Amino acid sequence: MRTRLLVNFLVLTALVVAPACQGDDPPGSLIVPFKIGANVPCSVLGVTDVTVALHKYTGASDWGDEIDTEVVACEDGQAEFNGLPAGRYHIRVSGVDGEDVIVADNFDNDPLDSGEVTSGADNTADVVTISPTPAKILVRWQLNGGFGMCTDVPITNFRVETYEKEGLSELLTYDFDCDPEEDAIMGYNAVIDPTREIAGDDLDLIKIDALDDKGTSLVTSPLSFKMNPPGHGRTVKLTAVVDCTADCTIDCAPGKNDPDNAGMCLAD
Repeated sequence: MRTRLLVNFLVLTALVVAPACQGDDPPGSLIVPFKIGANVPCSVLGVTDVTVALHKYTGASDWGDEIDTEVVACEDGQAEFNGLPAGRYHIRVSGVDGEDVIVADNFDNDPLDSGEVTSGADNTADVVTISPTPAKILVRWQLNGGFGMCTDVPITNFRVETYEKEGLSELLTYDFDCDPEEDAIMGYNAVIDPTREIAGDDLDLIKIDALDDKGTSLVTSPLSFKMNPPGHGRTVKLTAVVDCTADCTIDCAPGKNDPDNAGMCLAD
């Protein structure tokens, strides 16, 4: 009798304890507050909606797979996520204007923004600061009537210089190989601007030069594009027409001579 009672007690104990041991840790929540610069009002950049995405934390500099996304009004100042497994997450934030253009984000923040979720608890990440996105510059060149190859010309590099104040202050200079290794975007090559120097609200002059392997210009003067500042996150597409059948010349694309500014080209 004593043995049977002991066995029954052990079975009952196992039934009571087993569910708690076998169950997963309860999920937690995460609030992600955000701000533009030094708490600049959303209206200054015209930000309407903000997308906050959580990514799996796989390393300090790796976004990892996207886990969850919330879209909130910029004025809300935060996004909330519920039902998250415990762990660390990278936080990716972007704000768009009324034309659905990303005008502010944290994509280049170093280190990447992140937050921690504790099992069964309400958690709040550090405030994520988003900053104005630079203008994007896409450049293409047509060689010898558009059918030439880089091997046919003495050009090794194309230099793109960006300015504000109509050339008084340089923003960024970037050199392309004549045959870039990076994939083209809609037939254009993208200027790389990791430090966000091409401010879209200041950019008003771009020059394109053709260089030889010693860095010497092969043309009389660089091609110039004068413009009104395109705005944060906007894209500017430029085409340079180069002919090196004799001496090298560089010119605007057909129909892209600026009628209001002699010697200047219009963007595509």
